[in-house]
Amino acid sequence: MRSPQVIAALLVIAIAAPAQQAAPKAAKASADAPEHASSLPVTRVSLYKNGVGFFEHTGHVTGNSAVTIDFTSSQLNDVLQSLTAIDLNGGRISGAGYNSMTPLEQQLRNLPISLSENPTAADFYAAVRGARVEVRAGTNSITGRLLAVEVRGTSKEAGSDSSDSKAGIDHYFLTVVSDSGDVKSIELTPTTSVQLLDSTLHTDVTRYLQLLDSNRSQGLRHLTLDDKGTGSRELRVSYISEVPIWKSTYRILFTDSAKAEASQTATLQGWSVVDNTTGTDWLNVQLSLIAGAPQSFIQPLSQPIYSRRPEIPIATEAQLTPQTFDSSIEADSNASADLLSQNQLQTLASNGRNFNAVHGAASPKAVSMGVAGYSGVSAGMAGGSGIGPGSGGNYGGGVMRMAAAPPPSYEDEAKDSISPASKAAAFDDFFAYNLTEPVTIRKNESALVPILQAKIDADRVTLVSSNGNSTTQPLRALWITNNTGLTLDSGSFSIVENGNFGGEGLLDPIHDKEKRLLSYAADQAVHVSTEKQVNNSRVTHITAAKGVLVLHSAVQNEITYVVHNSAADSRTIVLEHPVQRGYELTSDVKPTETTPTVYRFRLAADPGKTVRLRVAASHRGAASYQLTRSDDNQFAYIINESGNDTNLQTALAPILEARRHVADTQTAVDKTKASLEALRADEERQRSNITALATADKASRDRFVHDLNQTEDKITAAQSELTTRTAALDAAKADLANRIQSLQIDEQVNQK
Repeated sequence: MRSPQVIAALLVIAIAAPAQQAAPKAAKASADAPEHASSLPVTRVSLYKNGVGFFEHTGHVTGNSAVTIDFTSSQLNDVLQSLTAIDLNGGRISGAGYNSMTPLEQQLRNLPISLSENPTAADFYAAVRGARVEVRAGTNSITGRLLAVEVRGTSKEAGSDSSDSKAGIDHYFLTVVSDSGDVKSIELTPTTSVQLLDSTLHTDVTRYLQLLDSNRSQGLRHLTLDDKGTGSRELRVSYISEVPIWKSTYRILFTDSAKAEASQTATLQGWSVVDNTTGTDWLNVQLSLIAGAPQSFIQPLSQPIYSRRPEIPIATEAQLTPQTFDSSIEADSNASADLLSQNQLQTLASNGRNFNAVHGAASPKAVSMGVAGYSGVSAGMAGGSGIGPGSGGNYGGGVMRMAAAPPPSYEDEAKDSISPASKAAAFDDFFAYNLTEPVTIRKNESALVPILQAKIDADRVTLVSSNGNSTTQPLRALWITNNTGLTLDSGSFSIVENGNFGGEGLLDPIHDKEKRLLSYAADQAVHVSTEKQVNNSRVTHITAAKGVLVLHSAVQNEITYVVHNSAADSRTIVLEHPVQRGYELTSDVKPTETTPTVYRFRLAADPGKTVRLRVAASHRGAASYQLTRSDDNQFAYIINESGNDTNLQTALAPILEARRHVADTQTAVDKTKASLEALRADEERQRSNITALATADKASRDRFVHDLNQTEDKITAAQSELTTRTAALDAAKADLANRIQSLQIDEQVNQK
């Protein structure tokens, strides 16, 4: 076992060697090192409703400067995807760098010891099998190599108490082979200790634990921008980052007046809840709250990604196996003793197929794909055409060559500073609150920021909703008009009525000049009921042509709402009646407002008074009937729906008479068919009797033959009768069809 001094010396040697190799590179890099290190504070923040924020850092740099901005690992993907850097005074952004982080899985894969991120004790001992260990259990110890680790389960003994027994508990045992050859199995208990005697393995385990520890501490990323130039210059850096969604909340304040007015006003205050979870203080920033949702997504650009390459097996040639041969015992044997057995032929054929497949997959042309210097994906070693310019060309990228350019104009500065400047866009539902005063919100803090205060038109009303049959609980509400000149974002609101809390509610986005009802409390003084509900339908017009009869009807729905105001002051009631698709209002009172789903009627109720509102709507429809497919019940229904209209009954009388004639003729045909079937059954029975009496006397046979002859005569007559009646049925059906086809009706019906 090496002494600590030896291990320390090896560490010094291992560290010193890379340092000496890196010395020339450091000396060379020092020539291009920035002259000044600068930091840029956050100066502008725009927060969006889709959970992203646009941040802008602004500051001044001098000469060749390195500007460092700190981000969390979760922010870095958004930053790399959206970073824009602009030097406003002719400087050049030569590049940006950040501390990368190899995925833990990839780092663990490079260790000699095979352990996952969350191994169990069994996984650990299985990974160090074969290593020299010293196991101590109490006063006993054994030194040797670890052979195996196994799990043994214990079963519950009969009659033992489940609280004291060890039923269902797994026990771990280590099997160690000592230097003298003894094999011992030792149970792992809390008093058992295992020491790794292999210093190399100990170093590997220590490195594994260090990787786990470092993976927790790599949450902060440092992005450094190199800005080259002369003199003092202004630098702007912007990017997007995931942030909490900002929330809107409102206060509506009004004072009750002595008399109900036609229109009242209220004071609307708007606030926004803003959370700063970015890890950077916002000191005197220009804050914009934007109620838009531009498309945004996350790509793991900060995560090193490794491509999966196919694994091609090494081709091997088929090998002959030893064979034995039997002697021939037949003189004319055609079997050849030097041929391989059938199984051996199949083995060679299988190996031959694998051999060819492997060589085909590993052909030189296939190998050249993706290898630097060969034609294919990575074609070209120096300046080859492809996605990334420079050495390596193609997908492999290479060294980026920065070409000098003349001093740019301001409009071109964004383009020449790697990324173009962003442009604002406006849409119908895209609006922003731009705060005029700077805001300070420190990291991991939140703030309630005022966004508006304005006078709005607000009528105090009682809101009642109906489903057409019954009504809901009356609600205190405000019928407001947004005359703030701004779009009000969705959020909660609180009512302050006469200096006291009045209630709360929610509002959807309200555009400028738009009216909206906002309910906030129950109105216990207003009672609403319904009476005189009418739902009827009557036929107004009958038409018939080409065998189709149409009943045109008018459907009338009517309901009367009874509103009683038991309050000491007047009430303005807004009653919502549902819009029925296809119906048209026919009542005298017209709605004050109509939405896609409800009519809103406005009515006033004096203290202690009752008012009524009649709402009626009508709908015109039509029902078609194919008379050739209608039965008697259908005809009876048509006549009944028409209110037993005399003209309709007169027009349908010939058709009904023809239907009765068809029914009578059909009955006669059915009766004849039944008689014919009975006669044929008798005929079959009589023939069977004659066959059975083949050996009987002549008198008996003659009697059955006579009966058979009479039956056959009746069958002939019935067949003739069936033919006649079937022809009559066909004629009756044709007559019915002609009468239905010739029916013509166009009549207005006046039902009483």
